[in-house]
Amino acid sequence: MKKKPKRIDSKTSRTAEMTCVTRAASFFEHNPCYKSDDYIAPKLLPIFMLPFIKIPIVRYIYKNIISPKGIYEYVIARTKYIDSIFSESLKNGFRQVVIYGAGFDSRGLRFVSDYPKTLVFELDVPITQNAKITQLQKRRITIPENIHFIPIDFNKESVIEKLNQYNFNRTLHMKNY
Repeated sequence: MKKKPKRIDSKTSRTAEMTCVTRAASFFEHNPCYKSDDYIAPKLLPIFMLPFIKIPIVRYIYKNIISPKGIYEYVIARTKYIDSIFSESLKNGFRQVVIYGAGFDSRGLRFVSDYPKTLVFELDVPITQNAKITQLQKRRITIPENIHFIPIDFNKESVIEKLNQYNFNRTLHMKNY
C-alpha cells in the first residue's frame, strides 16, 4: 500500500498561513492590546485579501467566528513576546539567529536592518519558504544579504548539516552578553 503524501509536501503550511493572516489583521487594529508591529505580514498575503483585513467588521468575524476561540489573542501575544526577545537579543549582541519552521515570519526583515552583521537563518519546508520568497519578490521587498533561507525536510535532513552548508558558525559567541 502506497503512503499518502503529506500535505506539507504539496501545499504551504496552514499554520504559517493562518499565523500570517492573524499578524496582518492585527497590524490594522486600533486597540494596542491587539495591534502588532508586523508591517510585513500584510504584504505576504495574497493581494486580494488586503482590503478585507483592513475592515474592522471583517477582523471581528475572523477573530470571533472563523478562528478558534482565543487563537487570535494567543498569536498576537506570542508575536509581541517573541518580537521583544528577538529585538533584545539583537541589542545584546547576538550575531546569529536560527528560526525553525519560519513560515511567513518577518522578524529577520523587520529587525536586522539595524544589525547587518547579524545572520538570520530561516529553516522551513521548501514549498512554504518558496511561497514566502515569491510574495516578497512580488511586493518588491528587498531581502537583506544577512538573511539565509534554508529549505529543509525536517523528517529526513539534518538541521546541523543544513546550517553548515549556509556558513552557520557553531563557535561564534555573543558579543557583550
